[in-house]
This record gives sequence, structure tokens and C-alpha cells, in this order.
Amino acid sequence: MVLGLNQDIKTDISIPGTTVLVGDVNEIKLLGLKEKKNNDEIILIPQPSSDPNDPLNWSNLRKHLHFYTLVFFSLILAASSNFVGPIYTTLVYSWDVSYNQLNTGGALTFLALAFSCLLCQPIASKFGRRPVYLFTSLITILSAVIFSCENSYNGYIGYSILVGAAAGPIDSLVEVSITDIFFLHQHGKYMGIYSLPLGLGSAFGPFIAGYADENLGYLWCGYLIIIICGSLLIFEIFFLEESAFNRVYESKIEDKLLKVAMSNISNNDNDDENINLNSINKITEKDTVVINNKLDESSSPSLNDNKIQPKTFLQRMKLFSINKDKKFSLISIIANLKVIRYPAVLWCSFAYGMQICWLSLITVSESEFFMAPPYNFNGDSLGLLSLAMVIGSVIGCCYSSCSDYVQIYFTKKNNGIFEPEFRLTMLPLLIFVNIAGIFMYGLGPYYGVDWIVGAIGITLISIALGGISSIGLTYVVECYPKQVVQTMTTILFIRNLMGMVFTWVFQYWLDGIGVIATTSMLAGLCLVINGSYIIIYIWGKNFRKFTQKWYEEATN
Repeated sequence: MVLGLNQDIKTDISIPGTTVLVGDVNEIKLLGLKEKKNNDEIILIPQPSSDPNDPLNWSNLRKHLHFYTLVFFSLILAASSNFVGPIYTTLVYSWDVSYNQLNTGGALTFLALAFSCLLCQPIASKFGRRPVYLFTSLITILSAVIFSCENSYNGYIGYSILVGAAAGPIDSLVEVSITDIFFLHQHGKYMGIYSLPLGLGSAFGPFIAGYADENLGYLWCGYLIIIICGSLLIFEIFFLEESAFNRVYESKIEDKLLKVAMSNISNNDNDDENINLNSINKITEKDTVVINNKLDESSSPSLNDNKIQPKTFLQRMKLFSINKDKKFSLISIIANLKVIRYPAVLWCSFAYGMQICWLSLITVSESEFFMAPPYNFNGDSLGLLSLAMVIGSVIGCCYSSCSDYVQIYFTKKNNGIFEPEFRLTMLPLLIFVNIAGIFMYGLGPYYGVDWIVGAIGITLISIALGGISSIGLTYVVECYPKQVVQTMTTILFIRNLMGMVFTWVFQYWLDGIGVIATTSMLAGLCLVINGSYIIIYIWGKNFRKFTQKWYEEATN
């Protein structure tokens, strides 16, 4: 199913990202591998350990409490960093500033966000995920205090920088937490759900801001953030536990997965295909693979090491979980950026960067487009326009969440051998939707057609924003699973630099060449950058083979 591959590469499961996910039920049971409940042919990757504190062994309730706390965290921080669009015109007149000056604040948010993404993962690896989430919630509250109490352009700049720094984890750390607690065959579903609060936050933030501006005054945008994020922080202190877990790999799993792959090929009568490896790829960072009886993915293990006791509530909620094996230094942080030489990371960085440019496009232009004739929207109406983004975000989430089913379908057709590129088959429709949305949003207001055209454009852009981002990030996570920290850090750093540059220059760009030329250029960039996925789809495994030496040097 993977194009552009010779037979040796196609059947090589030692390449990073390739593993055996589906197998013969009897073979899996005979080898003692753990499999998904109610679907015995799907192998749990990574294989969970016998440690009751392993997040993969958490109960279904603990996993979902942790995950949906992070979903709400992402929703609030996305809203806090993207609410200013509907009040742009109000701020222009209140502070006697220009749209370009307000765009400078948005650009500084992206710049602070870029460096936050660069720092928060190394900090989380050293001190734990929990303190990063707690501290950034506190910083969000502080940014809102400065916005409301200062009530000036300088206060807006201070808010912009602080809220950008606080939003780093929603872009670069939540993905890591997802891989902490969920299995490979679940990544598409939960990464898709994770993309939803990013879109909803970016929509509800402007929606609530428009209402607050019209009925309470724009300073209430900050007051509401203080109230809501303050409540979230209290909840996190008592219920958001640490998900980082040090794993120790056991090599027995290599032979067992190899036997499953060979059995799959034998059962499919593909005798001309040979598995040509000496060692199988390890699917997650320092995977623990202790062979026990069958384990329900949503329950605690039936066999636990008697020497390891479950942590108490207070132990689970301690502030820091210092990892003495992890180094934290400026050199190590900069070294994370080396993964940009992986073609998958390079492609995802620019594809995701283009998606965040669309979010910036809506934020910085909707007030200018829709508060002017012929629409003459007020703050309330402009806020309601953000509901189009809500609709698009929900559709994009549902679409990208289906990538697990697509992945399993193609994996079964590929003799049970999992390839990350299978998810990319879902991108063509999203790219078409993205381009259509750009034209409708840009040209609809320009020609003064009914406002619904622009609203549909926002919906289509939001569908693509959530879908392409989610599928792209999931693809990279699965290509280089033992370097999730490095790849996510690099992707988000580049993405936010692109967002910063776009936000800074957009108004000059629009004023310089006009709406029609700007819209056409944006659509062209969308087609070229997102459409380059076809190169990754065809030769992705070849690229992963080429980078295998770098990957192994970095992770061994």
C-alpha cells in the first residue's frame, strides 16, 4: 500500500515508525502479547508494564479525567490568547492606535509562544508535566490581570507576551501527555479530540469577547479569564496528576512481533515477501514491554509486581517529579532542533505553520472585513460569526478522529505491518476544503456578497485547520516515537515563528497588493505547502530509512 518502495524497504520493520500492529489472534495469544479488548487482533503498542503506576495501566476513569482536564486547559488557553479579534476596532478608538500596532501584539504572542514551545518540553522532561501545566495556568491569570488593570496599549503588549508564553504547553506538551496514557491505535482519536479545544478556544474566545465588549465593556474579557482560569488552576492542583513515566525496554518483544509479522504473511500466502530485519522497531520512548496475560487497555494489569505499590493520592499530586537522568541546559534545548533534518518534521512544521497563519488571518482581519460596510457588524454580531469556527472545529475533529480506522484498514491490507504514512490518505479532501475556505473568506467580503459566504469560508478554514494539524502531528509522533519531545518542540517553534511573521506583515501585505491578490497568493501557498504531503506519502518510508542512523544515535 505504500508507494515508492522497493520490496526490501516495504517489508523492513526495523525502520523508525514501522511496527506490527495487527496479527493472527491465535498467534498473539500463543506469544502472550497483550491485545485490545474486544478486538484481539490489535496488539497494544507499547506493551504496558506490570507497574501499577504506569499511565498505560491507569483505569479508564483516570485516563479520561487526565485527558479531559488537559482538553479544558487547552480550550481556556486558546481562548485567552485569541479573543482580541472582535474588539480590535474598540481598542483602536479607545487607545488611539492603528491596526498594525495591534497586529504587533499578536506577532509578539506568536514569538513568545515559539520560545515557550522550545522551553516547556525540556522543562517538563526534567521536572514533570504537572508543574508546567500549573505554572502556565498561573501565568495566564497574570496576563489577564495586566490587560484589565493596565487598560492601555502597553498593558496589551504585556498581556500578549505573557499569554504567548503561557500557551506553549497546549501546542507542544499535550501531545506528549496523550502518548503517555494512550496506545498507538488510539492516537488518531485522541489527537483529533485534542485539536477540537484549540479550534473551539479560538472561536469561543472571540465569541465571548464580542458579547463582553458590547454589554459589559472590553475589560471584562480579562476579568472572565481571571475567573475561569483561576477555577481551572484550583481543579488542576487537586486532580491533574503526573503522567511522565520512565520505561525500560525488554528485547523479548522484538522476536514476538517478528513472529506475528511472519505469521501474517504466511497466512496471506505472500511467500514472495520476506521480513528482512534483525531487530524490530521499538514504538515508544524507552518502551516497557513486560509480557503478561491479556490486558484490557482501560483497566489496571491483572499481574503486578508485588514490590511496586500504587502511589498514594498525595504522591500522585506532588508538585515536582524530578528526573535525574534528564539534562536541562541551553545546549540540550538547542540540540532538540536537530530533528528539523528529518523530512517528516520539516514537512509538518511548514504545513502546521500554514494552518496557524489561517487562524491569524481570521483574528486580525474579521473586524476590518465585517465591521465595515456593507455588513456593519457590531461586537455581538462579530462574536457570533466565531460560531462558524466552532462548527468547523467540530467537523475537523470528527474527520481526523476517523484516521485510526483508516490506519487499521490499511495496516490489515499490509499484512499487519503499520506504516505512519497511511494516515496521510485523508489529506486531499482537507486541502481542497482549505483552499475553498480561503477564497470564500477573502473574496466574499471584498465583493460585498451575503455575509454567510464569509462565514462558510471560516467554517471550511477551521475544518482544515483542525484536520491537517491533527493528522500531521500524529504522523510525526508515529514516525519518531522515541523523539516526541524533540519533534514537537521543533515543529511548534517553526510554526509559531511563521505565525509571528504572518501576523506582523499581513496588514502591510493586504494594503500593498489588495484583497484579490492576497487571497490568491494565500490559496497558492496552501496548495503548494499542504499538497507537498504527496512527496512524504510516496517516499516517507525511504526518508525514515535514511534518517534511521540519526534516530538510533539520538535514542540509544
